[in-house]
Amino acid sequence: MGTIIAVNLLGKFQMIDEVQRLNSEDMRSDMLLKLLIYMLMNRTHVISVQELSEALWEDDETENPAGALKNLVYRLRGILKKHFGERDYIRTARGGYFWNEEIKAVLDIEEFEQLCEKAKKEEHIAEKIHDYENALSLYQGDFVIQITDRYWAVTAAAYYHSMFLSAVKALADCYLQEKRYERMEEICNLGLRYDAVDEHLYCYRIRALIRQNKQRAAMEQYEQAKRTLKEALGISKTPGLNAVYQEILSMSGTAVAKNIDSVSREMAEEEVSNAFLCGYPVFQEIYRLESRKISRLGESEYVLLLTLSLRDTSGVPNAQSERFLIQRAMEQMLESIKSTLRIGDVVAQYSDCQYVILLPTCTYESSMLVANRILSDFRSRSDRNSRIAVKTEYEEVAVAESALVK
Repeated sequence: MGTIIAVNLLGKFQMIDEVQRLNSEDMRSDMLLKLLIYMLMNRTHVISVQELSEALWEDDETENPAGALKNLVYRLRGILKKHFGERDYIRTARGGYFWNEEIKAVLDIEEFEQLCEKAKKEEHIAEKIHDYENALSLYQGDFVIQITDRYWAVTAAAYYHSMFLSAVKALADCYLQEKRYERMEEICNLGLRYDAVDEHLYCYRIRALIRQNKQRAAMEQYEQAKRTLKEALGISKTPGLNAVYQEILSMSGTAVAKNIDSVSREMAEEEVSNAFLCGYPVFQEIYRLESRKISRLGESEYVLLLTLSLRDTSGVPNAQSERFLIQRAMEQMLESIKSTLRIGDVVAQYSDCQYVILLPTCTYESSMLVANRILSDFRSRSDRNSRIAVKTEYEEVAVAESALVK
């Protein structure tokens, strides 16, 4: 029977057999760690020198990648032999390298994914809960943080993080069905530890508190969720949060009539300092309202559409990596939009790669100036943003047809 080595990639990197343990600190080199993890994740086939070189160095200039890779492989073999014994862990093939199949590696990311997929297919809720609990017990943190400056590692981190959140929410729903509200609250707390801006997790946690008759705690959690989403995303209320708020009111018996001062305070925004961020359906309604208003006031308004794309995809390994790079650029672009626009401007995400902006009391020329300010701020935030092409399009807000009818 061959050697079996357990490999932990969720959280802190570790390789463990019956007697020895290898940590990231023992590697003493991030490049060696990247090489080892890439080899393990692709251990079922021969990996060409070109593929390994692109995975390790990507856009970095390397005079002799084949020679540098050969040196890394030599050093890695030495570290593995020192910790796990004199075995041929990495073998050489024509034009590439491969992991010795006689040395079985069991990766936590693969076990985690298998358990999540198995849980999805379970028909009985008890088995579903069992599988999700086992899967989440493996998640000791996001994918190895030390190597997430490589596209393939960033893609893996995003993939398993998303799978983790889906598993947490699926398990929370199972607990809700089984009326296990304390466990439901605990699992939501776990999820929010890794993603503090997930609206659905806040809603699950608030519902767990409501069903434990902790109405005050539920209201506090609701207010905390509003503050967190406001600070991080520029939104303080969502359909999901509105729904759980109504549940709190119905359970606590506070749905009483209010006077105009209370209504005004409730509707008023807190600490208004930049543009109004909203979902696209709300943006549409504001646009329609503005199109009616300009017919009375005679002012011009423009809509600005920003579309992001990669200038060059030759160094991007797959479509998932491309989507992640665009997503990261979209986050940077949102920060630029928030820091440069005026209080009266309205912003919404139109698609995975687009923002649409309503610019009241703006001419075409001033709209171009606004776009230039946003792009200048965006370019200054990160060198990586130079790889992103941004297309700007302008359109004047049309007067509503209903407003033309006398």
